[in-house]
Amino acid sequence: WSDGTSALILLDLDAHPEPSPRTLQCLFGLTAAETQLAIELARGHNLLDIAHSRRLSRTTIRSQLGALFVKTQTRRQADLVALLGRVAILP
Repeated sequence: WSDGTSALILLDLDAHPEPSPRTLQCLFGLTAAETQLAIELARGHNLLDIAHSRRLSRTTIRSQLGALFVKTQTRRQADLVALLGRVAILP
């Protein structure tokens, strides 16, 4: 910062943190369903497995994914997952 203070953030690179649902909802205005999908994607799950485990159609999951892209201003799933990883370090 301009006053000479610094911030130090320590990360455990072996840990796999996931974003807080509350943080996702506050930052991006996600619905509960979109938040759950984002967390599952951050955990490394694929869309088909998420659809099966949540007993939803692939169309529904893809619709939720599209909403995630719009709300997070991402265009690809890889970009979304990278963003979620960065958000995971926030409280």
